[in-house]
Amino acid sequence: MGEDIPSPCDLIVIGTGLVESIVASAASRIGKQVVHLDHRDFYGSSWAAFSFNSLKNTFGLIDELAEHTTQSQKGASDLNISLNSSAVCNVTEKWFISDECKTENDDSQEYETTKAKTSRITWTKSELLKNSRKFNFDITPKLLYSRGEMVEVLINSGICRYAEFKNVSGIYTFDAADGCLLPVPCSRADVFNSKDISMVEKRLLMKVLAMCVDYENKPEEFKEYESGNFNNFLDAHKIQGKIRKYLVDSVAMARASTNFQDAMKNVQKFVRSIGRYGNTPFLWTLYGSGELPQCFCRCSAVFGGIYCLKRNTENIIIGSDGQAIGIVSDNQKLMARFILIEDCLNPLANIKSGISRAILITDRSLTNNDQAAIITVPSANGKDPVRILELSASTMACPSGLHVVHLITRQVTTAVEDLQEAISVVFCSGEDKAVDKPNIIWSLHFNINEYDCPIGKLPSNVYSCPGPDILIDFDDHVIKARNIFQSMYPGEDFLPKVPDPEDVVLEGASEDIVQERSLEGIAMETSPEDLEQREAHQ
Repeated sequence: MGEDIPSPCDLIVIGTGLVESIVASAASRIGKQVVHLDHRDFYGSSWAAFSFNSLKNTFGLIDELAEHTTQSQKGASDLNISLNSSAVCNVTEKWFISDECKTENDDSQEYETTKAKTSRITWTKSELLKNSRKFNFDITPKLLYSRGEMVEVLINSGICRYAEFKNVSGIYTFDAADGCLLPVPCSRADVFNSKDISMVEKRLLMKVLAMCVDYENKPEEFKEYESGNFNNFLDAHKIQGKIRKYLVDSVAMARASTNFQDAMKNVQKFVRSIGRYGNTPFLWTLYGSGELPQCFCRCSAVFGGIYCLKRNTENIIIGSDGQAIGIVSDNQKLMARFILIEDCLNPLANIKSGISRAILITDRSLTNNDQAAIITVPSANGKDPVRILELSASTMACPSGLHVVHLITRQVTTAVEDLQEAISVVFCSGEDKAVDKPNIIWSLHFNINEYDCPIGKLPSNVYSCPGPDILIDFDDHVIKARNIFQSMYPGEDFLPKVPDPEDVVLEGASEDIVQERSLEGIAMETSPEDLEQREAHQ
């Protein structure tokens, strides 16, 4: 394969994470020669989605990467790349079921549905593993705002044709006082149909949401809050009780202490996204968020990008002027004008913080939603809230009868400790089965490192791409990818629309073929059925 890789080229990309893949796609789309490499055997890096066995195998190989690392000669100023670096760490797996097949119908396993008791089949390890290919586990699950940056890029570029999406059907926040989940009303109709808040609260909630949407048009009304936090704004407008929980936990996706302007942007994005594709502002990617990096890689490949997995990169070659001139990959020199590298492989990046994650398989739903639901569990001790994303079989995340649940929060210690409180509040694990809570069948806890690269340390033609963050959506990463692209290719269009396959005419096609296609198009437009419809209309 080494002889087929073009050198020199315009752009070498190391790692197939989200930002790297977006930039690679944008560069290929404007005719640049892109070489995209990854030492892994899958696309997506820390953004990938895996089947059950693939997830376990991938995490099991984390500590074995050193065995596959080759050494090469490098200059004194070259940047050495360590393939032992991984954004994922502190992996802990646990099973909560036995391998004995049985059907239980006792009091601990029965629950009422419309006052009728129904027995449940207890899943076993062997039965679950038989369905291992039906699972799709995301390392970094994220939602799309219906009017967010990612959706606009997917639509404007035409890359949306490579993936499928579903509207998130429910948004909830956990009420510690009542020990239950509160459904968050999104649309105007939802607000006024809600039985959880009074009519006065409904009107106050609608008034505050309208004020937030109109923020830019009336900046003088918000000037006193701009230097403070979201809490000051809510206090000034006497927002208390359940509507305060709605606004802080689920609409602003923040804490009360969050910067006012940041919270306001999230509120605006939330409200403006409602109704575009459904009753909530969020979309979920079928088969997992890991599909999106692959969509952008596919677009890059269509427009000439060269892809090579399982190919190591040993170091970045630095020229006499301090600029990068290429890389050494499997002891072969590849030259390029620009180089992109994912942050966990960047030799100059430092770990700045982390994300605590858990993936659960449960036997039933928290919310009785048949699609996807987002739940916020606020922390009682001042820590970041825990976001819970529950996925049903209709999202292609798991087999029928099971649910996949993702938990995300800011890392303080380890994922097991950081998420223990939220899991114990809403789930049941161990031998004591619960009637009113979903039972955990299997769990996987891990941490994801967040990196920071000091400004000015890398050569100006080498870009470090950020990995996953704590936010629930993709928008910051899309903006980062756009900024990198515009820095490399100022004045060029960022991901212009991909033409429909029917509109593409291959180079060298004769004028007769082109004319024939045009006539076919005209004929299709004036079919007998169309003529009958036109006559009937007239």
